Order: sequence, then structure tokens, then C-alpha cells
Amino acid sequence: MIAAIVFLIMIGLMVFNVPIAICTGIATIGGIIYTQNIPIMIFVQRMFTGMDTFTLIAVPLFILCGRFMALGGITDDLIAVSRVFVGYFKGGLAYINIVASMLFAGITGSAASDTSSIGAILIPAMEDRGFDKDFSVAVTATSSTIGVMIPPSIPMVVYGAVSGASIGKLFLGGIIPGILTGIALMVVAGIISHKRNYPSDAFLGVKKSVIISIRGIPAMLTVVIILGGIVGGIFTPTEAAGIAALYSFLLGKYYYKELKFKDIPKMLAEVALTTGQVALMIATASSLAWLFAQQGVPAMIGSFITGITTNKFMLLLIINALLLFVGTWLDLSPAVIIFTPILLPIAVSLGIDPVHFGVIMVVNLAIGLFTPPVGVCLFVACGIAKCSISYVVKAFIPFFIAMVGVLLLITYLPGLVMTIPNLLMP
Repeated sequence: MIAAIVFLIMIGLMVFNVPIAICTGIATIGGIIYTQNIPIMIFVQRMFTGMDTFTLIAVPLFILCGRFMALGGITDDLIAVSRVFVGYFKGGLAYINIVASMLFAGITGSAASDTSSIGAILIPAMEDRGFDKDFSVAVTATSSTIGVMIPPSIPMVVYGAVSGASIGKLFLGGIIPGILTGIALMVVAGIISHKRNYPSDAFLGVKKSVIISIRGIPAMLTVVIILGGIVGGIFTPTEAAGIAALYSFLLGKYYYKELKFKDIPKMLAEVALTTGQVALMIATASSLAWLFAQQGVPAMIGSFITGITTNKFMLLLIINALLLFVGTWLDLSPAVIIFTPILLPIAVSLGIDPVHFGVIMVVNLAIGLFTPPVGVCLFVACGIAKCSISYVVKAFIPFFIAMVGVLLLITYLPGLVMTIPNLLMP
């Protein structure tokens, strides 16, 4: 009963466009009042406890790293590198968009940053070259979700903090799913590009291609530094985020020479604002997760799901369907915090590794980042293209189907997730 009341309050507030963190907080307070035996002060205490984790310091540091890279000239270089490898295919700019997102994912760990940075350049460019606006928006928003799969990934940091799973293994586990998602999206983009006869870019020539590729190497080394340091035991994920932020600052300031000291105060203010929003979402979601645990909601939901069927494959299908639904109305990080304590015990009872389940969860909820009504990547991309959501929704369908296909692959073929973590961090 308490779960139904909480979710009804949240959905009711979302209808009026109340921010997710506020929706979660008010819904939690409503649930506490309904129980009649929990002091309201517990809500604040649990917010503090939920944030009192050293691991979560990685979140603002990865956000800072992304801002340094975005304003330091990295975006243009990543797009140029992408053009060298896939620009000459039919519909080249669509391929460039996807590959650039895959490269950008190894730097920011944020889908929204990817959408705003790459979309601001490529959506207008695609329109100028004759690509349909809805297709351009769909390619940009869907490929941006790779940012939370390929390491570093802010949602994986959050999942690791909640579940206790190794963040290093989670990062490694996201590599193959992220690459598979990029390939699946390129297949869809290629089919549509041939059908609509979209243009391709001319080959740049061997010499120019080599120069562009070499210039982009320092930026792409960011993910090597992060993963290499974690896997090699040199530093923790939180320390890796700090090293990555420092490296990205030095790169933008002294290698690309586009980052100015005068830009830093404004940049830090933006990072503080974004971190505050994320932190408030994590804090209120942590309080709600505690309330559910205290009232036995995870056990009730677990009993309900396992009461439907005991077949492992059907249970995984039900869990995926539930998360796909949740992703349409709840942002990724709060969803991870609220539903990990509910669903992880069920997954573990099925013999699923917590790292495998964490990657499934993040990839699943990433699909929600471009699905209405809450999809942040969808809103950002539509804002850049200056079009309505209803105008572009139909164009998302083939990309949605492709990503669900990848989700099912990594769900039922655990080797796609666990092979690299087991090899490098046994």
C-alpha cells in the first residue's frame, strides 16, 4: 500500500513538471506520514546518510572532467576523428554522430553532456546537408545514451555505491554493451540513410586522416588512464575521477589551448549547479529507498514477481520490462538507487552476478533517457533542433528496437558483460 501511495504522489507531481528530486522528496515525506510511526526527521537523516559515501565524490569530478573536455576543444577533435573512420559511408554524418558519442562517452560519463556538446554541432550540420530533422534528433539522442555505458559512467558509480559491487568491474563490464549499442545504432542509421539517400562525406586522404587521428589520441587516452589506474590498483574510482579532471584541464589548457582561466569560475558554477541537482536526486532517492526497505517493500515486490514464475529467463524478462517502464518516468540515478535494493536480491537468487545485473540495469534505464515523458536526452536534442517531441517520436522507434535487442543480448549472454571484468579483475 505504501509503495502505491508513494508512486501515485510522484506521478501526480510529475504531471505538473515538478523536478524529479522534489517529487521523490515529497513522495517520501507522504509515505512517512502515512506510516504514522516514523519521525519526519528520519527523512533528513537518511538524505544525509545516502550522500555520506566517499565513492560519490567521483560524480562531481567526472562532471568537471566533462566540462573541461567540452570547453577545451575536445568535441571538435572527436568529431574530426569520427569523420576519418566513418564519414565516407552513406549518411556519413549519422555515423559520425554515433562514433563521436562513443568516443565522448569515454570522457564524460554523462549522456546529457554528450547530447548538448555533440548535438549542438552535428544536428544543425545534418540539417544543412539534407538530413531530416527528426532523424537527426533521433540519432543524436539515442547515441548519447552510450555515455552511461562505456566507462567512466556516473550511474555505475551510483549503482556501485548502493550495491557494494566493484566500480572497476562495472566500468569494464560496460565496454562491450556500449560498443554493441553503437554498432546496432549504426546499422539502423545505415539502413535509413540508404533508403532516404542521405549524402556522405568525401575521403580526407591518408595524410590528413593520419594527422587528425594522431591529434585526437591524447583526448582518447582519458579512458585508458581511468581504467588502467583502477584495474592496476594504482588508484580508486574516486581518485581516478580526480586524475581525469586534472588531465582534462591540462589537455584543454596546454594541448588544445582553448581553455582559458577566465572560463573556470563560470565552469565551476555550472558544475556546482549540476552536482547539486544530481546530489539532491541521490539524497531524496536514498531516503525513499530506506523507507521502502523499512516497510518491507522489496520483499513484497520480490515475492510478487517470483510468484508469477520461477523460470529464470521469464523473471529476467519481467525485470527488464519493469525497468523499461520505470525509465520512461524516472531519471536514471534515482531509479538505480530506489530499485537496486528491490531487484538485486531477486537477481542474486537467480545466480546473476551483481556486476552483470548492474550493467543490465544501467543499459535498460539508459533507454529511458530518450523516451517520453522524462527523457533528458530527448528534451536536450529537441531544444537544439527547435522542434516538438511529438514531431520526432516516430523516428525513435527503430533505434529503440535496436537498443532493446542489445539489452536482451547482454541479459541472456552474460559473457558479453563479464568476460572483460573476469579477465582483468579476477
